[in-house]
Amino acid sequence: KQWYQRRVAITAGDHHHATGKPGAIGPMDWALRNVLLLMEHNDNDKHRHKLMLGLNFYGVDFTNRGQAKPIISHEYIQLLKATKPSQLSWHLKASEHSFEYRDEDGMHIVFYPTLKAIQRRIEAATNFRIGLAIWEIGQGLDYFYDLF
Repeated sequence: KQWYQRRVAITAGDHHHATGKPGAIGPMDWALRNVLLLMEHNDNDKHRHKLMLGLNFYGVDFTNRGQAKPIISHEYIQLLKATKPSQLSWHLKASEHSFEYRDEDGMHIVFYPTLKAIQRRIEAATNFRIGLAIWEIGQGLDYFYDLF
């Protein structure tokens, strides 16, 4: 008797990370290219329901000195309160927001999920008729779950 369900989560995070150049964590254009590559195979339509697009609920604070630190919800809120950015920048191809600030370590750019970014991924998963996998529950802002 089979008691588990087989699924494949397409991790759409860590595109840019601590050892690389600053940028979007899970750029939408990159994530969708990976989904399309998996769906190219002839047999994949009948297995489509087994695919899940990974959503990152964490962010990264990059410095211009090549350092990066993963951040979760309470750290993101602390950064917003401390730095008071005037606006968030929307990266169209990546479908992610960021903001910049300066401190004793120099310039930083912070990428962290927003409702708009998550909604875009939900819409893409719906259009492709695939599921979603969250990495990781508890790292995001409480209102992220209002979208589901």
